[in-house]
Amino acid sequence: MVNGLYTARNGMMLLQEMMDNTAHNLSNANTTGFKKSLMASIAQVDINRNDELKLHQDEDHQMSENYIDYSQGSMVLTDNPFDLALENSGFFEIETENGIRYTRNGSFTRNGMGELVTLQGNRVLSEEGFHINLDEATEFTVSASGRIYADGKDVGKISIVDFPNKRTELGREGYNLYYSKTGAEPERNINITVKQGFLESSNVSVVDSMVEMIRFQRNYEANQKSVQSEDDTLSKAVNDIGRVG
Repeated sequence: MVNGLYTARNGMMLLQEMMDNTAHNLSNANTTGFKKSLMASIAQVDINRNDELKLHQDEDHQMSENYIDYSQGSMVLTDNPFDLALENSGFFEIETENGIRYTRNGSFTRNGMGELVTLQGNRVLSEEGFHINLDEATEFTVSASGRIYADGKDVGKISIVDFPNKRTELGREGYNLYYSKTGAEPERNINITVKQGFLESSNVSVVDSMVEMIRFQRNYEANQKSVQSEDDTLSKAVNDIGRVG
């Protein structure tokens, strides 16, 4: 009976993690360039014999992996020249106070010094690793290859990089930024298409996530009932059976 309590408890803890993960995805359904997190779980069953040689079964449920789904989000037309989207794989390279970071969020602007920056003020880097200075240009265009022109003048090419194994090499942090967990250098000079006046939407499906939340909640409630049932049975065994005779 006690084993049943532990099994149900472990299942509830795992389901809580899954609900938290899905809630995080849902909260970022409208975040530009956001990539949803997915969880994989494992169930382990051990069958042994106790001191009386009776079969004894232990079950354990736990998360085996929490990984990011980097699949492409849909393209949304904004007609804002400072909005850039990447087709297929790849990341913009950003300079932050914590070092070089990478993002799919191409919602950029120009700071007071005329530099191309993210909405948080982090500078967007060129292929040479320099800041991209637009000065006071009235016309700003970006070619499909990422070449930037300010009033017709070539001011550099935006740095777009990629990692061959994103699931193991990249970690996520705030403001939709990624960092290299291993310190590995990204691939450069990759063949990618930049779309100006577009933003990539989140790849989170609100409908699918809501269905998941409902399923997790129902399974959680089923485990709660199992715990209550086991507790009631254990209570009777302790309080009632001991009084027999």
